[in-house]
Parts: sequence; structure tokens; C-alpha cells
Amino acid sequence: MKYGDLKKRVLAALMACAAGMALTGCTAGIDALNNSESATLPPAGVTYAAPTGDTNQETAQSILFYVPDITGTRLIAQTERVLISCARHPAEMALRRLFAFAGSDSARALTDNAYLQLSSVNPVEISGDTATVNLAASALSLSHSELYTVCQAIANTVTQWGDIQYVNVLVSSVQPGLDVGANVPMGCFTANLTDTLDTLSTQAQSLASTAADRRFSLPVTLYFPAYAGKGILAETRTISFTGRRKSGLISTLLDALSQGAQSLTNVPDMVDLSAYLLETPQVQEVPVTGGQRAVLRFQQSLNDALISAGIPRSVMLSALTYTLTTFVPGLSGVTVYMGEELVTAVVPGGIYEGANETISFANGMMRRSDFSRFLLSNCTLYFSDGEGRLCAVQRPIPYYETRSARYLIGCLLSGPQSCDSVRSVQAVFPEGLGDADLLGVGLDEQTLLLNLSPGMEEAIRSCTDAQEKLLAYALVNTLTELPAVRSICFFFSGEQQESLDGKLYWAGTFLSNVSIVQ
Repeated sequence: MKYGDLKKRVLAALMACAAGMALTGCTAGIDALNNSESATLPPAGVTYAAPTGDTNQETAQSILFYVPDITGTRLIAQTERVLISCARHPAEMALRRLFAFAGSDSARALTDNAYLQLSSVNPVEISGDTATVNLAASALSLSHSELYTVCQAIANTVTQWGDIQYVNVLVSSVQPGLDVGANVPMGCFTANLTDTLDTLSTQAQSLASTAADRRFSLPVTLYFPAYAGKGILAETRTISFTGRRKSGLISTLLDALSQGAQSLTNVPDMVDLSAYLLETPQVQEVPVTGGQRAVLRFQQSLNDALISAGIPRSVMLSALTYTLTTFVPGLSGVTVYMGEELVTAVVPGGIYEGANETISFANGMMRRSDFSRFLLSNCTLYFSDGEGRLCAVQRPIPYYETRSARYLIGCLLSGPQSCDSVRSVQAVFPEGLGDADLLGVGLDEQTLLLNLSPGMEEAIRSCTDAQEKLLAYALVNTLTELPAVRSICFFFSGEQQESLDGKLYWAGTFLSNVSIVQ
């Protein structure tokens, strides 16, 4: 395009917006990358193609993974450019690259003594700022010092994006511990880019040789019930323990759970679990399959206390199982008694997947894998505050859906829910719309492309100007929370529309707009 033609078109667009903002719907926006004020201007046209179905949602990204340098002195970063699905967190991809690295002129493979790989069962679970990485059984061939170094390399790798601060590492869904007897917990790892490998080895040996009755503190991941029985959310904080006897570790964890969450806001008040214990928690060997299990005996009245607190028994048992097996070394599962009743099955009612399906526990032992559908993480959604503005709301959803644009749009279409962090908000979409009204989702660099149905178009045409604006920016603000998305481009039945009978200009691209948020 010639410079003169380009200049004329830009000038015409600016004049049209300045002269008729009330008519064209030019609205103030916020550049999601630099937080500066910008405007959603009516452009000469966009070159994007309307998506049909969910396509082209990968983006090229440089990832880091940490391995020993060629001298074996410290962990250093290696860079590789890969295609990442925007609907998934890149941590799992980065770890697979880490374990596959065979060495280079400047760095060694992570280990020469084991073929490391992720477990086929829940390999990477992310809830809040905490990731739990589940390694395959081959990691058990490492010495405990080697395993400690591997855990630090994993932590350095998955914390590079800033949203993950803490990392737990399990082997075959069991916390391996730092000693041969699996008695010394590792706790959560955080990024450590300075210590040498010798220092890391010394730290591991020092922790493993700590006196059994010595007081120590470690970052620990606790799992709390979410509102409305939807599942559990992770919160990591530092906890002090007196000695490392497993029964004592379990008692301290129950006390910490009983105190309730400190940083999570959309969770119900916790029941004092410790007050309902009939006896000190026990740890027993598991016959046949091996490993150990925690045995907790509660008063029968705990059932009534959970009902009063709005916490389904299935959700509380999942929180207990996840908390104990994540931290206590060698613990394969948890057995719970309520009075004389051995809990051998639950029927969850409010979870997202598998509601009203029976979950049975062989020999009364609950394992992490029994409750994998319960793990949630918060997403940010925007709804109407009822006074002409938007309100940001936290909603716990399945952890693997937090980066799915289609899933988040479905959350907006479903309206406010009882599990949301704010309960006074209102829906922005008319009733009767569903997933079928989203004809396609695509990505072109940092622009998310949405192709909406004729039914969606008609629903928007029925809105007032104020409702139309809230609807548009509820979508835009929600989806630009995604790390890979900066702007949104709308299509209706495969075509861009300048107007849907209202004041908003729908053509071009939209940026996040914080000025409309409460």
C-alpha cells in the first residue's frame, strides 16, 4: 500500500472515531502488554480468516530447561523453540524436553543413571501457584542426592513463566522422601538459580541426616474444599513440624487444614478436623501392594459438622488424601473411619466430571488417583456488577481447562455460579446460548479469533447499548487474561460486522478495557 493511501485511510478512521464515537462505538481500551490507554479504532479491515472449529491455537515459544553444565558444577539453562498449545500450560512440554536432552558442548544430560520420564497418570497438576510433577517409577533408581538435584532442575524449569512458585515432585504418585527409609519429607521446591550442584547435594544430605526429633519448617501444599462442592484448591505455605515421625507430620497437617486457608478467598470455613479425631493418626504397612497408608479415625459427628459447613464428605476426603500423600514420604493412600464406619466409597454430587458416580476404595484405601477429577484452579471471569460496569470474579474450574478459550467462554455463557468469589454479579449473556453458538476459535499470533453463530448475533441485537458493551468486554477482558492473547477479533457466521444495530463497532480487534471494570 502506498504511503499516501495509508495516511488517508488512517486519517479517515481517526476522524470518523472522533466525530462519531457515540455512533460508531469506539471505546477506550487497554493495551494488555504495556497497560497504556489505547482505542479500539475502526480499521480499514483485517486480514484474519474466520475459524471453523477449534484450529490454529499453537504458538511458537522459546522455553528454558535446566541441566548440569559440562563440568557438572551447576544447573544452567538451555533454550529451545517449540510449538506450544495455547490451551495447555507449557510446563509439561518443557519437562519432556528436559528429560529428553542428551547433552551438548556446554551441558550434560540431567542424569546418566536413570531414564527419566513423566508418569502416565496425572503427570503435571497445577493449582494456583503450585505444580505437582509426577515422575515414572524409573526415578527410583536415582540416589537421594541425585533425586534432589533432579527436583531442583524441575523446579527451575516449571517456574520460568512466573505463575508457578512452588513445585512438588512425586514418583508413581508417592512422595519419595530424602532418605532410604522414606521418612524425611522434601517439601515444595522453589526456583534456585545460584547454588552449585555440590551445594544442592550437601543440602539434601543435611536434611536427610537431621535428628528425628528436631524441629524444622518446610513449604507445604495444603488442599482446601472449594465452594459448592466443586472440588479442591491448593495453597502452599510454610509450616513448622516437631520431629519427623509420620504420625506427628500427619497431626500437624490436620491442624494446618483446620486453621483454614490464608490466601484462598473463595473457600468455605474449615471444620476443626483435629477436634474430631478419636485417636492419634496411625501409619500402617499396606499388604500385598506395599507402601504405607495413613489411618484416621474421626468421630461420627464429623459428618454433621461437614454438612453444616457446606463441605461434602467426598470433597473433604479428597483434600485429606491430596494433602497427606503430597507431603508425607512413602504414603500411598489414606484410610478413614467415621465412628465405626470404614469409608469404602463416596458418591460426589457437585464436581465437574463424574458427578453422582460412585468412587470405590479397594480395602478402604483412598489414593490420589481416585480424586484427580477434584483438583481445581481459579480462573478470572468478568460479569456485570448490575450498575453498568464489569466485575472480576474468581471461579474454580478443572485445572487443565484454565487456558482453554472455549471453556472460559462457556463459563461466561453459564452465568454466575455459587462457587464464584463474588456473589452479587449478574450474567452478561441472554439465556439460551451455549457451546454450539461458538462456531470456531483460532489464534493468529496474539489475536484470538472468535466465530459466533447467527443465534449469538440475534441475541446481541436484542441487547441495549449498555448490555452490548458489557457483553463484548466481558468476553474481551476474560480472554485477554490468557497469557497468549493480547486482542480479540469477532466474526459472525464467518464475516466481520461493523454494527449489530447498537453503538458498538464490532469490526477490527479489541484490546482489554480496565476502565469498564468495577
